[in-house]
Amino acid sequence: MNLDLLDEPFATDDIEWRIQQAGKASKGIWAKVLAYVTNRAIMKRLDEVCGKAGWRNEYRDIPNNGGVECGISIKVGDEWITKWDAAENTQVEAVKGGRSGAMKRAAVQWGIGRYLYNLEEGFAVISTERADGFHYAKSKDAGVFYWKPPSLPAWALPDGTVIKAEEQTPKATPPEGVDADKILSDFSQYASTENNSKKLQERYAATWSSLNGFADHQTKCKDVTGIRLKELKQAA
Repeated sequence: MNLDLLDEPFATDDIEWRIQQAGKASKGIWAKVLAYVTNRAIMKRLDEVCGKAGWRNEYRDIPNNGGVECGISIKVGDEWITKWDAAENTQVEAVKGGRSGAMKRAAVQWGIGRYLYNLEEGFAVISTERADGFHYAKSKDAGVFYWKPPSLPAWALPDGTVIKAEEQTPKATPPEGVDADKILSDFSQYASTENNSKKLQERYAATWSSLNGFADHQTKCKDVTGIRLKELKQAA
């Protein structure tokens, strides 16, 4: 049994995204999203690496907390080794949601999906109109909108995965009167001097939305942001 295989990236179908925060700026709606491995994918990975009889999980409630702990045990030789983590119960399907979250966190203790913590904060692709592949969302700050998760970088995908080149945004005709070159130039100049990563990402989200219909400019906008974020991380 090679436990290092637990660390391997998952296919995009095994990843679920949740909105962490959403808002509305002068240039459009933005939404930060986080990636998680589904529980079904976690169980399948444990079956493949440890064997169906080589692992088990258990739950226990946290008194006076409203949360739940999950322990994932793997049989290593003749010994069962357990790693625990916890999560709060959710507002929808409280117990089921709490157990699901606790198992995801316990799986990370074993290295399953831990690589997702290395992702930079991602922004969803936003549409104000319903479109194929987009999810409905409603936020107090942003109102009603539709969103689609960003593409995962190559290092966060299994070896041999074919990365599609087409954009995830709905096909759009470039709007008249929008100077995409100037928007991108202004953003690039701003990004080169911004030292606050949170402000940079919020400005990026708004700029991305304002460039809807200009796929090449959106790609360059994303590249500029990624480069600057790496510079800030290295300087920290």
